Amino acid sequence: MRSLLLVLITCSSLLIGGLVAAQQETPSKVIYRYKNKEGNTVLDSAIPPQYVNNGYEIMSLSGKVIKVVAPVVQGTEGERLQREKVAQQEREREDIQLRRSYSNVTDIDAAKTRNLESLRGNINILQANLTSTRTRLQTSQSQAAAIERSGRQLPEDLQKNINTLVQDEKDIQLQIHQREEELNVVEKKFDDDRKRFLEISQEPQ
Repeated sequence: MRSLLLVLITCSSLLIGGLVAAQQETPSKVIYRYKNKEGNTVLDSAIPPQYVNNGYEIMSLSGKVIKVVAPVVQGTEGERLQREKVAQQEREREDIQLRRSYSNVTDIDAAKTRNLESLRGNINILQANLTSTRTRLQTSQSQAAAIERSGRQLPEDLQKNINTLVQDEKDIQLQIHQREEELNVVEKKFDDDRKRFLEISQEPQ
């Protein structure tokens, strides 16, 4: 008799536990509140697709607002808002990276100094190469002029050397221009990073 009673108690416990688990697994129902094409407020268990972009509210059965879904703005205004959203997300990613890269503005200033010194050093080397190339070119051109004044034919090797030096001069000038532009870009980038770091960290200037 006692064994039978224990079996009945056990079965009842399992049955009650199963019912509770089933209730917990059943998702809670919600109500959608939206406006139809006539402008009337509608409460329903589902929202028709044609009204989704107009915005709506998700409510519990007790009437509590769970979530507000804003209207989807379309056309030119919608495109503008989307661009602003993308720009804001990009700014947030950049801010996170900025905080990870630097602890304070002193770190930014030090990094700026290192990068600019490296670029200026590279520019100085290129300028020295340009001076050397121009000197060699002037020497070769003077030799060519002397040969032409004497009425002799200009050696092919000398003419080839002059052409090479002329091209080298142009290439070095282009590299210097590129490095100078890069220096300006890098300097502005560090200045912008410094300004933004102060804005998001409220660190005294």
